[in-house]
Amino acid sequence: MKPTPPPRLSILQAPAADVAVIFRRGPSKHVEVVRWDMRRDSFVRGHWFHGRIYTRRSDLSPDGKLLVYFASKFNSQTVNDSEYTYAWTAVSRVPWLTALGLWPKGDCWHGGGLFLGNHRLLLNHKPESARAHPKHRPPASFKVEPNSDAKGEDDPLYTRRLERDGWECTQSWEIDYHGLGLFYQTRTPEHRERKHATFPLSIVMERRLDGLTYTERFSIAGKSLETLPEGRVDWMDWDSQGRLLVLVSGQLLVAEMTRQGPGEFRVLEDFVSDRFEARESPPAAHTW
Repeated sequence: MKPTPPPRLSILQAPAADVAVIFRRGPSKHVEVVRWDMRRDSFVRGHWFHGRIYTRRSDLSPDGKLLVYFASKFNSQTVNDSEYTYAWTAVSRVPWLTALGLWPKGDCWHGGGLFLGNHRLLLNHKPESARAHPKHRPPASFKVEPNSDAKGEDDPLYTRRLERDGWECTQSWEIDYHGLGLFYQTRTPEHRERKHATFPLSIVMERRLDGLTYTERFSIAGKSLETLPEGRVDWMDWDSQGRLLVLVSGQLLVAEMTRQGPGEFRVLEDFVSDRFEARESPPAAHTW
């Protein structure tokens, strides 16, 4: 038997708070939501979801309290559900998925959103599909702006989030389309850099699309990460304390930074052994 692959991890950092959300995916379409207090380095496990959460179309409010996410669940019940449908965008309290606001989508094109403020959301739905479910309408104080230019899948929304979070494009993408079967081929990958707040160091992200496979690769400009354990790097970034964080092989690693580069990595949290369990959201997760 083949060994079980480690879970895939992704992360959202709040733009103006020491809070992040980590999504743990595996096996298959099981996703766990975890809140990371980046100042205390403490973790709270939230909901598990049996379906898919499109993390590149999700976002955290600046204060880290609210999560907007795009999700889909395909089964005999949901595909025939004209009320909620099998795909939707929702707003919830971190790290829970209990929908405070919910907008049925009915397909997996675009969807999701970006926070423009703690109480202001760019909903990545065209105006005609931006009607909130009657049981999940946001209050008047929470402003929702539909996106008349919504298109694609993860992009262009994901690119907009990267740019907001400081990922500067240093090399533009050049992609050729070869028709059905071969689909896309990256001729020149996109490069983005995220500079460190103190030291003259940058994380380099390379993005490419080949066939229908999208990949991201990370490195530190001009530096070798010899101490990084082997494995699939899902994400690399600076955290709110200026440390280098790496999501690799189901673990969250951090390293203190110097002008010469990262120090020794240590495992801050290991998500490999997490297993699905039903968790009840607290009362606070049911109110705006």
